[in-house]
Amino acid sequence: MSIHSNNFYSNILRRSVTVQVILPEPLDPAGNVAADFSSGHQLLPVIWLLHGLGGDATTWIRQTAIETLATQYRVAVVMPQTERGFYNDISKGPHYWTFMTQELPERLRFIFPLSDDPAQNFVAGNSMGGYGALRWALTMPNHFAAVAALSPVTDLTRFRTDQAALMPDFDGVFEPAHLTDSPVSLDYLLDKLPAKKPSLRVLMTTGSEDMLRDMDVAFKPRLAEKFGDQFSWHELPGRHDWPLWNQQLPQVMHWLMRGTFKAI
Repeated sequence: MSIHSNNFYSNILRRSVTVQVILPEPLDPAGNVAADFSSGHQLLPVIWLLHGLGGDATTWIRQTAIETLATQYRVAVVMPQTERGFYNDISKGPHYWTFMTQELPERLRFIFPLSDDPAQNFVAGNSMGGYGALRWALTMPNHFAAVAALSPVTDLTRFRTDQAALMPDFDGVFEPAHLTDSPVSLDYLLDKLPAKKPSLRVLMTTGSEDMLRDMDVAFKPRLAEKFGDQFSWHELPGRHDWPLWNQQLPQVMHWLMRGTFKAI
């Protein structure tokens, strides 16, 4: 397994950006890194892993065992950075949404051997990143096999009010007048999905004392109605923090790559 700190100039953001990428390497039958790399150039399955508010491209590597889990499941992991931008195209600021959904996959697939097969692509994130993961998957459900949202922001209007102290810059990221009637709203995106049940699998997790639990519990029936048995919900004791997400991550990874929960 190798970790790459990749830096390139973004034409969308008009500046250099840093993306962390974990890549599995070919192994020999004994489980060691293969001495012969001549057959190790197949395209890799990939998880697009999004950070939360206050995080950056290194957060998942520093706070979790994502490298160990990526090694276990032989999957590449791409961790971009969008500061406090909520993965949104800011009207008077950076266009993070366009960067993430258009430029990032194109550039990273040019640089690294990442598959563009929807069956081999997964998106996940925590908190703000959980919102970004759900928005990306619900906007482009045919681009991914599954999405996992850990303690996601699912109601922007409620988050704007309840977490005003946490994000006083909210109105600089979103247009408050369009929080419910535009593609930034997860409810709006669900309403726009085709009546036919998408093939996308959806997981949402929370903690018993999670500060976003109530909004996620309220959003849960909407996902269950739209995705049926392709929707999974998982709750553990815990708060909105890394001890909770570290406990959930092995199960989340198993669900992403194998389709079921693995008992811990």
